[in-house]
Amino acid sequence: MSDQPGRARPPFAHGRRIAGPSTGPGGRATSVGRPRSMAIIAHQDDDLYFLNPLLVSQLHSSEAHLTVCLTVGEADGRNAPGGTPEHASAPVGFQAFAAARFNGLRRAYADMVLGDREAKWRREVTTLAGGAEADLSIMVDAPHIQLVSLNLWCALPPNAPPGAGMLPELWTGQAECTPTMLPLGSPVTSTHSYSRENLIESLVLLLRRFEPTLLWTMDPDPDLQVHDRANPRYADSGDYSDHVFHTVTGLFAHEAATRRFVEQRGCRTSVEAFRGYYVRRWPSNLSPEARAGKQRYKDVYGWADRRPSDDPAGLGDRKVSGDLIGAGNASGTTLRYPGSRSWAGLAADGRLSAFAVRGGQVVHWGEGRPGELTRGRLVPGRKLLPHVDVLPTADGGWRLFAVRQRLTADPEEHGRDLWTVLLPSSGDYRKVRWESLGNPDAHSAPAQRRHIGMPQAVSVSDGRLLVFARNAGKGLSARLYDGSIWTSWKDLGGQDVQDGLTAVALDNESVEVFAAGRQGVARWLVSAAGLTAEFSMLPTEAPAGPPTVVQIPDGSRMLFCRCRDSASGVSFRTDDGQVWDPSSLVDLGGHGGPGPIAARYVPDAGGVLVAVRDDASATSLTWVRPDGRVAGPWFREPTTIAGSHTVAVDSTGRPLVLAITASGGLLTMSTGRSMSSVTLMKEVP
Repeated sequence: MSDQPGRARPPFAHGRRIAGPSTGPGGRATSVGRPRSMAIIAHQDDDLYFLNPLLVSQLHSSEAHLTVCLTVGEADGRNAPGGTPEHASAPVGFQAFAAARFNGLRRAYADMVLGDREAKWRREVTTLAGGAEADLSIMVDAPHIQLVSLNLWCALPPNAPPGAGMLPELWTGQAECTPTMLPLGSPVTSTHSYSRENLIESLVLLLRRFEPTLLWTMDPDPDLQVHDRANPRYADSGDYSDHVFHTVTGLFAHEAATRRFVEQRGCRTSVEAFRGYYVRRWPSNLSPEARAGKQRYKDVYGWADRRPSDDPAGLGDRKVSGDLIGAGNASGTTLRYPGSRSWAGLAADGRLSAFAVRGGQVVHWGEGRPGELTRGRLVPGRKLLPHVDVLPTADGGWRLFAVRQRLTADPEEHGRDLWTVLLPSSGDYRKVRWESLGNPDAHSAPAQRRHIGMPQAVSVSDGRLLVFARNAGKGLSARLYDGSIWTSWKDLGGQDVQDGLTAVALDNESVEVFAAGRQGVARWLVSAAGLTAEFSMLPTEAPAGPPTVVQIPDGSRMLFCRCRDSASGVSFRTDDGQVWDPSSLVDLGGHGGPGPIAARYVPDAGGVLVAVRDDASATSLTWVRPDGRVAGPWFREPTTIAGSHTVAVDSTGRPLVLAITASGGLLTMSTGRSMSSVTLMKEVP
């Protein structure tokens, strides 16, 4: 990576490339440019455990990729499986073990990109803020793939400077600095002590140089977790469902991104935060094939083949060489912010609009000529998390809901509040102002306010609407807007559900809300009058991710979710009495993948159009008949995406699947009403 002042991008002139977006039957793709992906992780294996299988697909589609690792992950310095005689007799060598872990990471990336774990790397030094030197690794046969390691110690070395502390203490300001190590064989020539500001500015500098269109981070706000006999602590920290180093790495990354977005107005960067150890607490949301791929690259990193090496450090991290990912920390791949499925729709004038968060700011695409979406425009308002839920207003405008993130060193001052804004039908956004709806846990301990879920809004009648969010207790909270004022937040009960709500209005007063629960699908029947709810669990097995509810014109409803351990799509529906019937379950198959399912009934087609983000971080879609049967094969469009899909119709009545690509554009895919064809339309900037 170039250290030259003013150079916007490193010279990725060579290396492996693949063709651009594919052409679907009868249509042609228009790309806004190739994606540039960047990941910021705490330890050398975090991306292999928590980002794959999406990572390997992104490596093959990106114009360039950069992974930044903050720490050396030195552990106890013994490169052997814990609890074994070999571990007991292994020498302690922190610098050697750190080097072994980085060797394993380079080998895993070489295998993912080139299919050759022995591929060569070039090692260089890159200079960051304050003159800090970092280790830069460039894949020789694919120089658009780069790794940067900042080499921070996890624990303090004996010669740590006064005021030094570990990374979590650096974030909170309890430590003045965190020192770096020189791993065995590193090209870096001098150590450095990072201050909090120095570390943030170093990450800003990397973002500025690399200019990613897709930024992947660790989870900055892990769920609270009870640890007991039934729920062992494993490697969790405190009362949370993740390791504290993952959490603070997520916080540092989000703070750096926020600063960069302020100075780079209108950037196309999508941000996704990945859950860490949380994933072992829930059913696997990956297909067997995806888990096998995860296992393969983790085993390469862990030097499982024990191939002889002349490198005194060894070729990988043998502490994890025997780990099976089936039921452990890598059994799934889960986003902290799973994404709305209702981020597009028809306005009162019948024209389609779509909204997404890029660079911490909402972007609005509107339908100009019938069937054609125009270039995205910015909506005022910053520091938003990557989720927006939208409702059309009676006067032709839109009401948006999002969560604003405020990051501070002081744990008591963090802010995660739900906000709303009204966009006028005139399209003049100069005077629009966001209104805070606060937090369901506003009167709880400050730490709990960080656990707000993402909003789901539903219109009822007479200008009224309900907005729902998961609360820190993992239940449901809501506020009602009566057309002029908002009620206070009200806890509607429930417990132990994942984020990713879905809701449907049944009549003028009743709304049905669903979430993925630990024991099945959680259901609330909410009455707008009085804001009360009946909570129950549908008698199904626990789904592997958020459900999606769809209303059929005859009054029946269908529910879509993923099956545990296979990630296949499944559907079931209500019976003639409008009661949910688990015996109606149909396995829809598919191509796996994490995240929620997007679905919508299309009257002209007489069926439900279903779209998912699959194992390849791309789009798989199919049609489902109202009786639950799949109407045809699954179609795949290989353009990698960020977040979740939405399904909509445009002003001509044409059904569309929409997604935000890893390049930051709006991907529109039209489908034939015959339920037998899919056509890729174009990508709109």
